[in-house]
Amino acid sequence: MKKTKFKWVVVLSLALLFGSIIVASLIKQKKDKEYIPKNLNEAISQLDILSTGKDKKDIFDMTEEEYTVSSHFSTGLWIRNGWGLWSGKELAKYFNKIGIFHPDDMSGIILCCYYRHLHNQDYKLVEQIKTYKNYWNKGKEYDKRMRTDTAFVQQERLKYERMVKERIEKAKQSFPLGSKIRAFVEYPSTGKYTDIEGFVTDWREVEGKGDSLFPNFFKLKHGEAKIKVIEYMENDKIKRVEKQNEKTINELWVNIELLEKSK
Repeated sequence: MKKTKFKWVVVLSLALLFGSIIVASLIKQKKDKEYIPKNLNEAISQLDILSTGKDKKDIFDMTEEEYTVSSHFSTGLWIRNGWGLWSGKELAKYFNKIGIFHPDDMSGIILCCYYRHLHNQDYKLVEQIKTYKNYWNKGKEYDKRMRTDTAFVQQERLKYERMVKERIEKAKQSFPLGSKIRAFVEYPSTGKYTDIEGFVTDWREVEGKGDSLFPNFFKLKHGEAKIKVIEYMENDKIKRVEKQNEKTINELWVNIELLEKSK
């Protein structure tokens, strides 16, 4: 009887100890908006802390695809850079352990799970991991065809050109000339971004460098919007932004994928 009682005292003590550690960790996370998550659950909790009530309502009213696609170069970009997914920090190591290795895939899973969290849905994490693994396996097959099948290359080139034009037309409809937007602009050449607010004044299609893997496939065309800047969210970045981006009379050309509606 005494042994049983002693056993339960030990169990209860350990439960209280581990419980206090978890609670302390959560309290720290709630107080610290700069906290960098170490796993998926912490990432969801942190997004919940950082998102306003309006943010959550806006996300809730979108479809899952609308949210994950539109957030890839905004919230997703911030997650990849700020939470160390490119530099192999703790959160990246967590994803590596479950079979996810590309930062875009990691942020995609976080965004998808956050959307499902707000809708009280199952994350279906195993299914998401399988989808990304299948994608990379198909990518290997695709690479082989792109190097050996001329007719397939031509087909893909035409498909890509149509996709670029469709994206530009969609952006024009979403952000008509004169509309106020928020945009993310690069300020050094190392892939860091800051945000601006302004008005759309023009559009263009730009032909960039050829794809490094398939130089004979296509030029990396993309759409750009000319933005008349009304505010830099980080004034200390102004000179670097203007140096990095084509600028005329307080206007910047910005990739259409980096635009979102101003709140």
